[in-house]
Amino acid sequence: MQIFASVAFKYGSLGKSARSTRWRAGFISGNVVGATSIYFLMKIFEAMPHNSNLAAVLAGSGGFIGGQLLLALLFRSHLTFSQWTGIALVSIGTAIATLGGGHT
Repeated sequence: MQIFASVAFKYGSLGKSARSTRWRAGFISGNVVGATSIYFLMKIFEAMPHNSNLAAVLAGSGGFIGGQLLLALLFRSHLTFSQWTGIALVSIGTAIATLGGGHT
């Protein structure tokens, strides 16, 4: 949900002014969608009661990786080699952290 909230905020920011309809629509929809991500975060914590650190890794890095990729795709951002490397390293780090997570 954080990914979609980021897209809404970016879309709204194209309105240039807090008085524009686009800006307000992005602000409101981003906050509504973003607030629902709290519910999903709590469900992840509930599903992983003994690994709350891994739940946080999944929620945080998933939002980061998905957000970077979707924002780049939708808004045609040119990612540099070092940015792609950063996304890859976060993905690898997430995999390492979650695969070595122990019992659930």
